[in-house]
Amino acid sequence: MKKSIKIVSLLLVMCMLFSITACTTKTDDTSTVNEQEVNITPMKKGEYIIDVVGMNPMQVKVTLSETSIDNIEIVSHNETQGVSDAAIKDMPIKIVEKQSIGVDTISGATISSNAIIEAVSKAIEQAGGVISEFDIAEVASEADVINDARPPMGTKNLPENWDLTYDVVVVGGGFAGLSAAYSSSTQGANTLLIDKMPVLGGNSQINGGVYASYTSKIADSLYTQLEIEPDTAEKHIEDTIVGGDYMGDEKLVKNLVYGSPVMLDILLDNGLEVRESITRPGGHYGYRTYTTINGVGADIVTVQKKMIDETDTTVMLNTKMTQIYREIEGEQRVVGIRVETEDGIKNIKAEKGLIITTGGFSGNVEMRSKHVPALTADLPTTNHVGATGEGLIMAQEIGANTMQMSYIQLYPFANPNNGVLDATAVIPFSGPSSGIVYVDVNGNRYVNEGERRDVCSRAAQESDGFPTFSIFGQDIVEKAGFIADTQLENGIDADRIFKADTLEELVEMINAHKYQDNTINMTAEALIETINTHNGYIEAGEDPDFGKVIDKGVMLKIENGPYYAIPQWPSVHHTMGGLTITEKTEVQDIWGNIIPGLYAAGEVAGGVHGTNRLGSNAIPDALVHGHIAGEYAVTGEVPDFVSVD
Repeated sequence: MKKSIKIVSLLLVMCMLFSITACTTKTDDTSTVNEQEVNITPMKKGEYIIDVVGMNPMQVKVTLSETSIDNIEIVSHNETQGVSDAAIKDMPIKIVEKQSIGVDTISGATISSNAIIEAVSKAIEQAGGVISEFDIAEVASEADVINDARPPMGTKNLPENWDLTYDVVVVGGGFAGLSAAYSSSTQGANTLLIDKMPVLGGNSQINGGVYASYTSKIADSLYTQLEIEPDTAEKHIEDTIVGGDYMGDEKLVKNLVYGSPVMLDILLDNGLEVRESITRPGGHYGYRTYTTINGVGADIVTVQKKMIDETDTTVMLNTKMTQIYREIEGEQRVVGIRVETEDGIKNIKAEKGLIITTGGFSGNVEMRSKHVPALTADLPTTNHVGATGEGLIMAQEIGANTMQMSYIQLYPFANPNNGVLDATAVIPFSGPSSGIVYVDVNGNRYVNEGERRDVCSRAAQESDGFPTFSIFGQDIVEKAGFIADTQLENGIDADRIFKADTLEELVEMINAHKYQDNTINMTAEALIETINTHNGYIEAGEDPDFGKVIDKGVMLKIENGPYYAIPQWPSVHHTMGGLTITEKTEVQDIWGNIIPGLYAAGEVAGGVHGTNRLGSNAIPDALVHGHIAGEYAVTGEVPDFVSVD
């Protein structure tokens, strides 16, 4: 004979009305059953130890009375820490509270949740009960009903068969992708790294090789040798946030800053060489910028590729992602991608995670001008031909959110004839703290050289003509430490750097050249007056014209030849906006929910730099967040330098 338990939605109200203090059933929350009568077959009262398998073996103790589930305890488990924690903690509470195994599983921990439900079901069965009597579905909330009415943000037809299967798939072979693949592989994951180009590196290859880090394993000796004040993490964080007009996500900024020395030391340990200098480029107010030995990002890519070669990572080039696959049921997890290869189309499964590191979209005129109409095809870009933003668009296709897409940066010092950021174009960026002077076509200063990139770019565009120039002397070449001999010689040979014994002769060379078929008519008198005035400001330690910060003893006068000039002009450079991510690099959807199995790092992700990226923050951003993505996708844990609330 069955005992009858009536669960009525007005039960709690009735209890309160009659002040019956004993009215405390396990079904106080009656949202699961509304005015239903559930007949429970009597069970054998007791404790039941049940062995089940989630991600790994799990033992669960279920305590039953004749008619109820009284307690659930996870006796032992080996589930992934960080991933399954919520299921281990919350599922027992939900099942006992609702007296039902029909409760919703925990998003992102479905397998562990189902294992606990299975254990309770087996206990009920062993006790002689009827499982279906406890399988009462949760009544959806109003929000759930609304969400259920929306079309799922995923892939209607997933592949029935996969051509390749990996634990982690990384798309994009620049700084962030190489970092993510290395991190994932060293955590024990079977990792695939793909790139649509024929070589690894992308924009990272042609990057200026400048790296901001508030400290490093070589910092103390360099600060002592160069007689400059050591930097701090707090100052780097402050400069980055202020430099982005307070629009950067503080958690992501802290990732960048605290992770930067970690990643730099790893590179140094693996053979990266840097110059004996630490500079303070525009927008930075601490000496924290290192320059690679050749002044190009390829120096770092070479080290990263060597590190990748020492792992089991599989690398596929000429492999273009064309679609991201996401489930439309269950937890709606990203499960893989479709790619075009030289051998045809393939479907690749990503069992633990897909990491998007496909870079920005400065090379896509249509896409960038959609967000900033002024960035038309008339403006060149420093980017390589592959910087076209498809990875970002494909993530949007399966529901990913974006942010700050209209924040697009110009590089103020690119080659004025083609917009390229070559090794020569890095010299003006690195030079403000050493005394480099920016002048317009008339030989006059037009901006505080220590200003951030967007300010310098706008000032150039509003100056008296095209292009502008960086001027420096032999003392800066010999003493500042950021200009390599080969960099200088190659620039002179390529006619990118003008060299003359006197400032008068330098002006003659400037006027003799054409800039996009135009010539200028600078006067030697104007340039000489500008340089002499600036020398006086250095001696006084104050710049009354533009308010530049002058560190006496560090900034050098331009008073000894030979003298040098570099022509320069703004070029579309960096897209600060991109996919919305958490501090764990999880991609969020348009409702703010995490998309399980999808991660992003590097320029494809938004929120790090705000309105404007300080130069030399790009490499640590990419390396640090790539490293976080690789580790978190595999282990469910983040590195120690990440602060998670």
